[in-house]
Amino acid sequence: MAHTSPLFQSALDLFSHSIEHFNSGTERDRKFVIMHLANAVELIFKDLMLDLGLSIYKNPKETVTISGAIECLSKDKKINIPYLNKLELLIDERNALQHRYGFPNELTTIFYMEATYDFFKEFLQNNYNLDIEKTLEDFMNEDDLAIFKLRTVTTKNELDKLIKLTKVHPVGALLSAYAYVEGQLNEIREIVLRQQFGDDRDLRMFITRYFSPDGIWKLMAEYDIEVDENFKRSLYSFRSTRNQVAHGREGIEGKQVVEFISFVKELEPRIKELKEKVEKAPNLLIELERTRNAERRADVQLNILDVIKN
Repeated sequence: MAHTSPLFQSALDLFSHSIEHFNSGTERDRKFVIMHLANAVELIFKDLMLDLGLSIYKNPKETVTISGAIECLSKDKKINIPYLNKLELLIDERNALQHRYGFPNELTTIFYMEATYDFFKEFLQNNYNLDIEKTLEDFMNEDDLAIFKLRTVTTKNELDKLIKLTKVHPVGALLSAYAYVEGQLNEIREIVLRQQFGDDRDLRMFITRYFSPDGIWKLMAEYDIEVDENFKRSLYSFRSTRNQVAHGREGIEGKQVVEFISFVKELEPRIKELKEKVEKAPNLLIELERTRNAERRADVQLNILDVIKN
């Protein structure tokens, strides 16, 4: 079977080693994360070429490059390459690291780690009928895989996982906590956006503005959920800090991330209450904004009449 081939084994070995380096989180480890990820991608492409009966050699002494493998698979064999744009950036990053002294920052490493994981998850399922997590269990020890899995949070009961993650990846834990809140808000937004807007694109755009993590207090206020100034400041600080970190303008310590995670846990009951109220009255925002627009138009007309009279 394909997954017993030497190239497949080497690809997954390299991917597993990249995760181990990622978990270590040191500056030197981050460089090896990028190198191993790119090499793992290259080998899995070549393994699939062999599976499809293609030669991986461009001449008796040289195998095809990763770019050549991508072209062969995508253009000649019409194989879908998921996240290709991010993989191309990864390859460029690997090539640059090979020819210069230096190390990628933590945020860059997280970006490429997540992108390559998503690639392997989809690529292995589509072309090998393999589940990435089960496959990785054969290539790395249980503890390393468990640490890596801490970064993904989908329910409120999993938020405590991120506190453990702050010990090795405070930036990753912060971004995961923020992504969790965004995910909860996206579910509520979809409830509202399923309603009838007609051709009113401005109304649709206006309503989506309620669903940023620092603006959720406005949405809560519309649904009569109590908010105070401390709550507003905490939301603003959460979003501001996340943006600063995400754009590499500042770092963050584990202690501060734990405080944000605690805030997210406190936020959870309010989000749950908000979702329940939105489900009961999904048209509320639409009706409120249309009423306000009508009132604004009436005020404008009155002002015009006053000008005419005077």
